[in-house]
Amino acid sequence: MRILFVAESVPGSRSLQRLDALRQLGHSVRFVPSTPEGHSCERVPSLAYRISYRLRVPFDLAGVNATLAGLDAREFDLALFDNVRTVRRRTLRGMKAINPGLSLVWISEDDMVNPRHLSHWLAAAIPLFDLWVTTKSFNAEPGEMPARGARRVLFVNNSYDPSLHRPVTVDDGDRARFGADISFVGTFEAPRAASLLHLARAGLNCRVWGNGWGGMAGAHSGLVVENRPVYGEDYVRVLCASKINLCFLRHFNRDRQTTRSIEIPACGAFMMHERSEEMAALLPSECTAAYFSDDGDLVAQCRRWLADDASRTAVAVAGLRRVQELGLGHGDVLSRVLAAAKGLS
Repeated sequence: MRILFVAESVPGSRSLQRLDALRQLGHSVRFVPSTPEGHSCERVPSLAYRISYRLRVPFDLAGVNATLAGLDAREFDLALFDNVRTVRRRTLRGMKAINPGLSLVWISEDDMVNPRHLSHWLAAAIPLFDLWVTTKSFNAEPGEMPARGARRVLFVNNSYDPSLHRPVTVDDGDRARFGADISFVGTFEAPRAASLLHLARAGLNCRVWGNGWGGMAGAHSGLVVENRPVYGEDYVRVLCASKINLCFLRHFNRDRQTTRSIEIPACGAFMMHERSEEMAALLPSECTAAYFSDDGDLVAQCRRWLADDASRTAVAVAGLRRVQELGLGHGDVLSRVLAAAKGLS
């Protein structure tokens, strides 16, 4: 297919992984970045931009709408918008006017019913998409995205990059640099911090990577705060060098699964996941992953699995095999999306 792919170009983003996957599938892909050059997750946006985002009218800093208006939509069979919250209704209408056969597809890993994520620009554009793809199963329910104008909604599970998220051999140097008994990779949130402190106060050793953790530095001797993110190969080495990898759910995002839910087992690493019926159906408890319900259960589960190296390894191996059998690589999932989008325009 001839695909127009509009997505963020932030280093380490899954959007760029999906771009590579589309090309590896043999499609002709034109990439239009939705983030300005030099943008990164660590860069603090201006006050004006933060205000515009809070008001749900974010600035189009990358000039996405102007770029799309300058393209000939007849050159593409499908336009895939990966979490592009600045796209305007008039832009999509203009593309369809030029090429009525162009399939417009939206995909996002966020809960787009949450006003925090749904800009006014995007809310007005929802009915123009031929297919709305979500990793939030509840967003496909009638009272969710369909009630906001989405004509066809497709739920897909989160996915991983097989060329990156895979088991790697780690040595003593890697374990010292990246590993821990219990690791977590992710942005600071108060509930996550409380759980990690609970583990540390129970005498367990934890290490946390990600943005926003500076205020936790020195909070407890059992909690090592890196206060920096890890991406790419470093991220994979953290997972493979750690005995237990935590996966928390974001409750404001109504998470039932996250990207880490799939990436951790794809690396052949042991995952301790916040309990979710949806995840337990994907990765059965005790066999392919471990689950915890609250902080007390988390401590008990971590103590149990840290004391049993053989069982922990067996679960990690089974988790890797399971995500492979389910076909959760980016290419597999995108192939299902493209197949669903054919003939919908």
